[in-house]
Amino acid sequence: MISRPRTLTALAVAVITACVAARANASSIVSIQSVTVAAGSSANGIDVELTNTGPSALSIGGFSFEISIATLDVSFTGADTFTTAAYIFGGNSLFGPILAAPASGQSLLVSDIFAIPFSGATLGAGATVGLGRVLFDVSPFAAGGVFSVSLTPFPITSLSDELGNDVPIDVLSSGQITISAPQPSAVPEPSSLLLLASGIAVGMRRRHRK
Repeated sequence: MISRPRTLTALAVAVITACVAARANASSIVSIQSVTVAAGSSANGIDVELTNTGPSALSIGGFSFEISIATLDVSFTGADTFTTAAYIFGGNSLFGPILAAPASGQSLLVSDIFAIPFSGATLGAGATVGLGRVLFDVSPFAAGGVFSVSLTPFPITSLSDELGNDVPIDVLSSGQITISAPQPSAVPEPSSLLLLASGIAVGMRRRHRK
């Protein structure tokens, strides 16, 4: 039997231990930010964000997510990189700035990859970045209300490192789209109606006298 040098064995164990410890310390949340919009509005946007809540940095080389809503009053139409928080891949987006082709429906799949092979974006502890802004229209006939927007679980919604290895997501956090109810048409006060009726009656009398 061939015996390996103790120094090499110890080094290998140290490297593996360090990698496991880094994985254990990593923690991430993918969340949807809530918005309020008006019935009949178009080209609205809702952001999907990634937050590193662990003490160690994360290296992200690619991602995908699917967003969905259970109402026909909202229709997703596309996605881009113009997020409120800095976009995760900045100027190194392979697919951006348009992340999803124009569509129309209650669900939308979005993905992107770091443009430099075997590289990724480093997400420091506590950092938050944008994964995409999903565009949507609201029906003009929407009655208003609060609707939950959710993310499809793994493997559809997923993260990978610069080598394509899976980066676990600890929490998928839903958001809300609040549709403000349409403003009711102004109804004249009874006193105003009486004044209007009186004016019409006086006018008719004058015409009759002539």
